[in-house]
Amino acid sequence: MKKIRVLMCGSDLTHVKGGMVSVSRNYLESEEWKNTEVSYIATHREGASFIKILVFLGAYLRILRRLLQGRIDVALLNVSERGSFFRKALLMRLCHRFSVPVIFHHHGAEFNDFYRLLPDRKKAFVSRVLSEADLNIVLSKLQEKDILEKAPKARVGYLYNSIKIASTNRYCKEAVLLVTFGRLGKRKGTYDLLKVLHELDPVLPPCIKAALCGDGEVDEVRALIKEYHLEERIVHVGWTEGKKKEEYIEHAMLHILPSYREVLPMSILETMAYGIPNISTRIASIPEVIEDGVNGFLIEPGDLEALKEKILTLSTDTLLRLKFSQAAYEKTAAKFSLSSNIAALEKIFMGLTGKYSGDQR
Repeated sequence: MKKIRVLMCGSDLTHVKGGMVSVSRNYLESEEWKNTEVSYIATHREGASFIKILVFLGAYLRILRRLLQGRIDVALLNVSERGSFFRKALLMRLCHRFSVPVIFHHHGAEFNDFYRLLPDRKKAFVSRVLSEADLNIVLSKLQEKDILEKAPKARVGYLYNSIKIASTNRYCKEAVLLVTFGRLGKRKGTYDLLKVLHELDPVLPPCIKAALCGDGEVDEVRALIKEYHLEERIVHVGWTEGKKKEEYIEHAMLHILPSYREVLPMSILETMAYGIPNISTRIASIPEVIEDGVNGFLIEPGDLEALKEKILTLSTDTLLRLKFSQAAYEKTAAKFSLSSNIAALEKIFMGLTGKYSGDQR
């Protein structure tokens, strides 16, 4: 059987960080694909405006060349908000000129805010683009509803993010590290976490440390650590990947993400797959993953007292941590494995490639 040639587009995998990049890497590195050949072209890179424009123009020309050569059967476009959405709209219309079906894979945590602030003319454009996509894949039931509110005629389906699942729960019950992975800043609740750690500092055992593993507002975070006199408590601030990230995961007691806006954070899935209990907020798709009091704790965004209470409870109750750990591991193994995600995607690709006859290309 001839393999379906899928072109995936998104941010530069080397120079851009975040959950969307993690998802793309997992797909590209996976050996689970049976009927699909996946390739990747970066359409975005962080930097000055002229760099972004040059990267996109170069990508556009490479995609056009592949289309002219008939080397793309399906386009899978990773999309968030603002510039990402408008870039992918251009690519979708290019692909449709060659009768290549297009999937918008939505990852944007701020898409609703982006849409709300647009003038009516641009809102209408967004609605048309969403409706023109052959399929909009979102990360949760809630996000599916959000898309349909903006574009009632859009074709939408949800598919949770996924991760590689270890064969056993690898959680270390002697772990003493509080970790947070992802972008640092107000949206992620980083400043709330620091305030709570400042208040807990006199009562937490000295052996319990915290690692803030992310990019974003790093300088502001470091200044606040100094102001709160948390230099002895915080062992790392900044982006972490590779072996260093694995080391922090291996020694993690808890993963804490008190976010204000999210979709479905990869950091929660990655840590739960390792058996690490999570404390996060009751927003977006997070409650579809973390079951409060079953495999982790959920709080309301900005509820510092609740955050403090939950950290203190889990950091002092080993039996509860172990209970949450096993439940977290089992939940991710059952619902968020990369193999089941890829199998679902391959069914989607096969359905879409039957939509256009060969002589149209």
